[in-house]
Amino acid sequence: MGRIRPIRKARSLRRGFLLVEATMSLALLTVVGLCMLKLSLDVLHPRQYILQQTVTDAYLTYERAYAERIPFENLLAADSPWPVYPTMTSTVIELGRLPGGKVINGTVVRTRIADTGNYPLDGGTGNVTTNPAGMKVWRAQSVVTYKVGNRTYAKSRTVLRSQ
Repeated sequence: MGRIRPIRKARSLRRGFLLVEATMSLALLTVVGLCMLKLSLDVLHPRQYILQQTVTDAYLTYERAYAERIPFENLLAADSPWPVYPTMTSTVIELGRLPGGKVINGTVVRTRIADTGNYPLDGGTGNVTTNPAGMKVWRAQSVVTYKVGNRTYAKSRTVLRSQ
């Protein structure tokens, strides 16, 4: 008669706590995983920005080479890619692609500006005294605008051509 019976309630409470502990552990791991994902995306975002800067610089290198290699007669022609200022041509271009295939678009605006020393026939105010050699000097300017996030950026290259 003096036997003491073990209490079974304590054991059933342990089983309930195991389920609560497992749920809390899973929730904590999920929060830690989401924080790590956010941190990795924060590390990659500046790299995307730098990649876009590099792509636009590469395109402007192309623009500069194009302005340098075009024959001078074609640069001054009526159908030139660089019209006489204040007229400008605007073209939407594909600057490149980001990893994952996302396209980087931009707009290139081109114009050419006559040097003030050119003769009036060539768009300047020069004369035989100020320009005895009769030089024709033009600045071919290309401006590329593009967006990164909500901001718009512009880069330009100017090539000095003379004959």
